[in-house]
Amino acid sequence: MLLFWGSLLCWGLLPQAQGQARHLLFLRVSKDQLETDISDLFSEQRILDHVTRIPVTEAAGEGVPILDHLPFVREGLSRKSSRLDLSLVGDLLSGKSLPLLEELFQAGGLIIEDAKGPEVTLQILSDSLFQVTLQTKLYLSLQRILRFSIIKNIRIGVRLEQTGNKTRVALNDCHTPPGNLSIEVLEQMNPFLVNEALKVITGVLDKTLPFFLQKMVCPLATTLLNSLLEDVLRITLAPTISGPEDFQYHVTTTELTEEAILMQVQLVTRCGPGQRAPRPDHLAPQPLPKLAQGSMADLAFWLEAYNDILSCLYTSKELLVDLQDSTAAALIQLLSPRELEPGPETSAQSRGSVGLTVSTPDPPTVCLDGHTAMALQPGSLVLRGPSNTSSVSVSWKLLSKAMFSSKNQELELQFTPNSSTVALGPHPAGLAGQEERLEALVLELLKRTFLPHHNELLREQGLPLPSIKGISFDQARMEPSELSPRAGSEGSPHQHKGLLGPLVPPAPRQHLTECDPSPRTQSVNFRTLSLRPALDPGLPVPSSQS
Repeated sequence: MLLFWGSLLCWGLLPQAQGQARHLLFLRVSKDQLETDISDLFSEQRILDHVTRIPVTEAAGEGVPILDHLPFVREGLSRKSSRLDLSLVGDLLSGKSLPLLEELFQAGGLIIEDAKGPEVTLQILSDSLFQVTLQTKLYLSLQRILRFSIIKNIRIGVRLEQTGNKTRVALNDCHTPPGNLSIEVLEQMNPFLVNEALKVITGVLDKTLPFFLQKMVCPLATTLLNSLLEDVLRITLAPTISGPEDFQYHVTTTELTEEAILMQVQLVTRCGPGQRAPRPDHLAPQPLPKLAQGSMADLAFWLEAYNDILSCLYTSKELLVDLQDSTAAALIQLLSPRELEPGPETSAQSRGSVGLTVSTPDPPTVCLDGHTAMALQPGSLVLRGPSNTSSVSVSWKLLSKAMFSSKNQELELQFTPNSSTVALGPHPAGLAGQEERLEALVLELLKRTFLPHHNELLREQGLPLPSIKGISFDQARMEPSELSPRAGSEGSPHQHKGLLGPLVPPAPRQHLTECDPSPRTQSVNFRTLSLRPALDPGLPVPSSQS
């Protein structure tokens, strides 16, 4: 843990190529999801098929003892025999020759008829070591004497080894612990033989079954498990994303927690000079909220990191307002200097050369207002006179409920017009007493004309999302979280607030400082945005507008 957080303190020391920026993200894959993935893979590959219809002691009718090919088995534990003497079965059924049970086993009489499972459980042993347990149920028969089932576990140790910025999967061991046999009798031909047969069966299976399963199941199971874990730790961009040199995801460290595999991810984006907002050189490590119950995975951003990404992706475009728009005409009349006001002395040529533009050179920022994610966009409205000889500017800040969508492997931020409010900045002194009317006209123009254009621009500047095998962030939903600094220690309660219910437009406010995304405000509580995949790709995703 100290190594993990220590690497964060050195984050600001990492060299950055010119025109690039590095951002810190966290990708978590839940322990339950990993168990499901392993179980599904083993079932699809039918790893237990290799143990069915095979004698546990000897291949009947072929005279080839199976135990002779297993490692660490004593010579003479199984006896070669070309055929099964059926007279032994008859003697056993009549109760005459109980000592001949062992001879019946050695002659290939104990056969695995079927195998069910495996049921997979995953146990975290440390921050770099976990154990995968495969619980198998075997159905065996001893000729016409007895049919029974037995439950046996296969255990695989897995270690995650960190070398620089690379995480490697190392499989420590695959074995079946001896003892602890759970036998259930399913069918018995002669009740008098059951107890004696079970005693012999227990002794034989306790010696032979661990080596048998290790030989027949472990090679394929470890190969599949290693491949799956390597895929989980390898994140890529979707093939449809163009310009891969502009966006790169790298897993730098991996840690096992009680609830998930936690990967620290470095995102490299293009970022021109002056695009990135100024940040302190060293940010104190911030805790992450608990993985939401039932979530298979999430991609978590600290709020500062997400706003940095927005600033690097953002490219502004000036919007020229249509002068035929009624709101634009009203604003021109309100903002025009006296020489441009309509009147007999104002020529049509002068009025026709007036231009009204909306300028947003600075990127939007996302902030949290209680449990709701908000988007704040600063900008200015500029009225230019004839031949650009004079201009009048009104600065403003637009606050709107933020709506996130993830389509085609890109994360997009959208403003919600019907929840928007505006606050005016500096404006001409001659408008004293008309601020309320000016604010209403600016808000109407921004909602009706600017936001559709701005939302389209933001859709073109979406963030390409990473892809890992078995998990897609298409149709995912973003959940803001707020974590008190007191809840940073392990086991402390987390204050988790998510967009799980219907959202309502914020109440009108006089000041926007209540949702100020500055570092000063963020130091009160740690704010995080977590992108959660849909639990079922076939289910509709709740709309942020509902």
